[in-house]
Formats: sequence, structure tokens, C-alpha cells
Amino acid sequence: MMIAQGRVFWTAIALACLATGGVLSHCIERDVQVASVTLAGGTPVLKFLPAHAKAPPVVLLAHGVTASKEALFRLGEALAAAGFACYAVDLPGHGQSPKPFYFSQAHNMQTLEDVARAIGPVDIFAGHSMGGGAGMAAVRDGGLHPRLFIAIGCLPPLAEDLPPLFLLEGEYDEAILQHTRASGRWSIPLSPSQFEEVFPTAQLGARTDVRLALVSWCDHLLEPFHPGVVNAAVDAACAAVGKSPPAAPTRWLWRLAGMVIGWLGALGLMLQLPALPRRLMWLRGPLVSGIGVVTAILTMSTWIGAMPAPRRILFQIAIMTLLWVMVIGANRLRIPRWAYSTPTAAAAIGCMVAGAYFLLLVTLIVMAMLVAGTILAWIATRRGTQRDGDLAMAVFVGYAIGLWLPLPF
Repeated sequence: MMIAQGRVFWTAIALACLATGGVLSHCIERDVQVASVTLAGGTPVLKFLPAHAKAPPVVLLAHGVTASKEALFRLGEALAAAGFACYAVDLPGHGQSPKPFYFSQAHNMQTLEDVARAIGPVDIFAGHSMGGGAGMAAVRDGGLHPRLFIAIGCLPPLAEDLPPLFLLEGEYDEAILQHTRASGRWSIPLSPSQFEEVFPTAQLGARTDVRLALVSWCDHLLEPFHPGVVNAAVDAACAAVGKSPPAAPTRWLWRLAGMVIGWLGALGLMLQLPALPRRLMWLRGPLVSGIGVVTAILTMSTWIGAMPAPRRILFQIAIMTLLWVMVIGANRLRIPRWAYSTPTAAAAIGCMVAGAYFLLLVTLIVMAMLVAGTILAWIATRRGTQRDGDLAMAVFVGYAIGLWLPLPF
């Protein structure tokens, strides 16, 4: 009886943490309105508006490969708090976009041009990684003419007929480090609030409107979320339109705390699941993975985008099935679950050495999902069977990988 009462108590605590995390994960800055809209022939867009500004300057935001519009939530919210109207798009094949992904900037460029026509003149463009390349293609070959181009984690051309450029890079961003290494110029690592304008002068020609900011302790994948990157982009955007930058936003800290609290609650809830009756034992794996998926939706949708997309369901089911078969095969070969991510880690190292950065991103995402799936599988196996753990891993990892990989169809 005491054990049952203790389990009820800790289950209630876990549920309270999960609910609290879900609420905190959706805290938004005061006077900022966020809405999901569809523009320009079906392109999903997150719209961030300052509550009381009239005719605010317009910012167009584009994410990197394997990401989605939600990856720019931090930046869009901070810009809206500074008085800008921001539009973050899902590029083709990403997020909830109905368009397929191609290894070409032409389709990304067309999406940005279509959205720009729908929202009116764009004052500031900010793009991360692939999004920055697509934006530069739209500037060079299309109709995008911003007052300032903010390139985050990418190095666009420096032709003299382009708008003023603000190059914003994490200290560990391999692309900019390789460029500075090749040029013979190195920057001193800086604190997150300090920036140094460094760039090989031979590459600039006659231009005097290019700035480079390096943010320490920041990697390529973290650039859209890092407070130093976000604050520097807001300051540059404000300077471009003659605004005074406001105090840095703080509600993102509540969202971060919410994500941590929510996942702690989810882990507690999984661990408190009792052994199921024999006729319901098959539900244990789906229950554990289901708690993981629901937690991701509740706490991560304002960070990386975790909401289900109908057009991705068949893709996710296919990945789940493939993983299920692979796990069964690994069990017969007596390969432990912790070893599943080893080939992916080796592939990531190979991609890094070869400079294949798109494949590196994909392998890192897959490896992270396999590690998370291994943890869920261990939890499902504790009061269940090997099959429960395998099923939990296949469902969760299949959902996650199928949600964040670009769709080529």
C-alpha cells in the first residue's frame, strides 16, 4: 500500500512538472504578438508583431537546413520587442512547408521572394546558414532589397552592389574559422557581449559597410538561440533603421526553464509507470515513447518546432518501421543499444574531416535522437521487456528524425 501511495505521489509531482513546463515553454515577451499564418502560395510563416507600433519596419527571417521557422523564434521575438514586424518562414521541405526540398537555392530563393511580395518592402533580412545563402540569392538575382543583410553562420559574397552586411558568427562556426585561417587573420576569443570587427581587407574591395561579429562559446547549431547572437542582431537592425535598442528580452529564460522542468517531469512519469497486466503489456513501449513525443510538442515547439505535420506522417512511419527492423536485427547479433549511435558518431567525424557540412548536420541530429531513444528504451525495459524498449526507441526516434529531416517530396 505504501509503495502504491508513493507511486501516486511521485506521479502527481511528475504530471505537475510536465504541465508547468508546458505553460512556461509558451511564455512570450510582453507587447509581442505571435501568430501562425500562411502566405505566398501555402508557405507557413510565424509572424511576430509589436503590440503598439504603427507601420513598424519589416524583418524577413530564414532558417538553416534541417531546421524550421520555430528555430528563429528567439530572434523574431527579440526583434518584435524592439519594434519590428518579423516574418519567419518554413523553407521548402522543412517544418510544415508543403513544398519539396531540393539541393538548390532556387526554390528557397523563390519562397523568400514570394513572401517578401506578400508582406511588402523588407527593411532587414536575417538568415541562418542555408537561409542566409537563399536570402543572398534573392538579393543578387531577385527582388529582395533590404537596408541591412544579417548573415548568421554563413559567408555570402562581398560584391560591392549588395546591401550593407552584418556577418554574425559563433566562435566555433567551422565556415568562418576556415575562412579566417585561409586568410591569415585570426580573432581573439571574445565574451558573449563583446564583438570585434575583423575581416581580411583584401576581400572587402572598396566596401566600408561590412561588419563581422564573433561570439565566443557559440557553435553553428546554437547560433539562432545564443543570447550574444540574438542581441547583436537586434542592435544591428535597430541601428539600420535609426532605432534605439531596448533592454534584452528575458522571457526566453522562462521557456528554457520550462523545457528543462517539462522533461524532468516526463522522465519521472515514465519511471513511475507500473508493470502492466499481461493483456496490456504491448502498450508499455508506445506509452513511454508517447510521453516523450507529447513532452517535445509541449516544451520544444518554441525552440526547434516539434508539432506534428500531416504530410510527414507516412515518412515518420517508414522511419519507425525501418528502425524497428534494424533494432530486431541488432538484438539477434547481441549488439547493445548504447552502441547504436557509434556508427553515426564515426560518420559525423568523417563528414567533419571531409567538409561535408550538410551530412554532418544530418548525422549529428540522428546521433542525438539515437541517444535520446536509447534512454527511453532503457526506461521502457525496466518494468517491461526487450520488445517494449525496442518499440519505444523506434517510435520516438522515428517521429523525431522524420520531423526534422528535409522532405525531398
